[in-house]
Amino acid sequence: MNLLRRYWAEILVVGAVFGVLLVCTIPTISWVNTDCDGPHYIYAAKYLHPAHKTSAPLFLLLGHLFLYIPWGTDAWRFALLSVLASTVTAIFIIAVIKHYTGNKWYAVLGALIWGSSALVISQSTIIESYALVTMFGVGAFYFSLKKRWVLTALFLGLSMTVHPLAMFPLIVIFIANKEFRRWRYYGMVAMFLVFYAYIPLTSRPPYMWFGEGSTGTNFFMDNISTIMMLVGGLSIWDVPKRIFDAAGIMGASLGLASLVIVYWMWKTSRLNGVKQLLKQPLFWLFMLPVTLYIINLAHQTYVYCLPSIAFGAVIAGVMLPRMKPYWGYAVAVVAIGLLVFNANYFDVGRTLDPDLSARKFYNEELPKIPDGQILLSQQGWEWAMVFLYNAEEDRDITSICAGALPSPDYQNNLKSQGINLVDNPDDPLSVKSTNIALSIVELNENVWTTRPTTPRTFGAEIVPARGNEHYLGVFPKSVTDGSMDMVWQWRPSNPYDIITGAIEVEEWVWVVFSNYTVLTFVMMGMIGGVPMWVAYMVLFKKKKWSAKKAWHMGSEVEVEADD
Repeated sequence: MNLLRRYWAEILVVGAVFGVLLVCTIPTISWVNTDCDGPHYIYAAKYLHPAHKTSAPLFLLLGHLFLYIPWGTDAWRFALLSVLASTVTAIFIIAVIKHYTGNKWYAVLGALIWGSSALVISQSTIIESYALVTMFGVGAFYFSLKKRWVLTALFLGLSMTVHPLAMFPLIVIFIANKEFRRWRYYGMVAMFLVFYAYIPLTSRPPYMWFGEGSTGTNFFMDNISTIMMLVGGLSIWDVPKRIFDAAGIMGASLGLASLVIVYWMWKTSRLNGVKQLLKQPLFWLFMLPVTLYIINLAHQTYVYCLPSIAFGAVIAGVMLPRMKPYWGYAVAVVAIGLLVFNANYFDVGRTLDPDLSARKFYNEELPKIPDGQILLSQQGWEWAMVFLYNAEEDRDITSICAGALPSPDYQNNLKSQGINLVDNPDDPLSVKSTNIALSIVELNENVWTTRPTTPRTFGAEIVPARGNEHYLGVFPKSVTDGSMDMVWQWRPSNPYDIITGAIEVEEWVWVVFSNYTVLTFVMMGMIGGVPMWVAYMVLFKKKKWSAKKAWHMGSEVEVEADD
């Protein structure tokens, strides 16, 4: 009873967050909120197969356990993992803000900001790994504040087994805390890499992501090539729009707290200088995921911003006690309003995707294809659904992903299954997928494909490929004619359309590829700027540099906590 009296506010807010997430949890398989991985995550977790390039082994193993829950659908059971992860994150946010301020009310408000976020509700009620990796990241940061380095290392190691986003808190905590830079803590984090033995141990037919004979080298190089394609691959002309899109997502997700965060950055840099702002771990924990989204080729990576919402809520909770009291009341009112609005908006199956397009595709479209025939899917999520359908319904449909066709390893995997195809090495990348897909239709009998019916909810129907060849392939607007290249893109998209994925099929599929990418400009800047900076420091500032001195200077940086 004393516990209830003491923590009633925390229990009320965390309970409200949990209740909203539980009510909004997907009732069955879904593709909305960019949950395009959900059905194949169920397949991988339930039948113990690899999923995605890195496979998120801990996420799949925990999902396997959650699938034993004796009520609800498989999708609801697995999504419950994200619900619980975001609920625990709310508790960690309260603990972190209390550490900085000692004020329970602003700590509770920080948890409310987190739980009312459009991005949080959308990603915590589906089958995705971002809620879990965010929980581990915020937990690791809390334990680092408490100087509990063993728990910090354990949480960082666990996060590494879920998603590469774990690298951000790992790097920030490593730089900010010289006490953590010990070999025993490195070893504790590294030992969790053993979880990735899951991939070779579970890789067996039918192969989804890794073909027969795949090795550790294939896995490593495949992931490196994917990272290199995505990170910095955004056309420089699309950067203004992406910045505005990122600001819109932050505004829709953090509400009035987004202004508090901007004020915190301005106030910190104004009073103590920009260098002091750059020494704040919270600044980097908030900005790094947002920056990654801004420079990432795939627009769907807005989901990487989920940790930014958590640490943004912490910043708001830390800053509000220094502002006029009415700011706290205003932020609280907006957060409560967002909680109510978003709870209604993201109720999948009622207000969002009432036709449950993914389940409809499973129940009505896939049965059209006889066993032994081929589905050449236009979209990756349609391709992945076939693996779950085959396993659950004891069917034998051959599934081909049009977007993966340029990969030689994927081609060999298809050929081993008896699929005939032609890859002209002289074809540019812009048309390679389409040309290989057309050759599959021409050289194989009984090939089917998909066409969108309700793009805003990822709805599609299955039709014979012959006569519908114009649906094949995913290719950008302007690789060959340059109609969109070197044209600055400024108009932002509706943040709610981004978060639900409503514009993915209609707009994001037309990615503008260009030689003038963010990565190109960064490399040009480094090639030209770094030597000039070094020459300036040596010739004009008379600085002498050494690796030992640079390391010593880095280790001397102390990060002061905001009081």
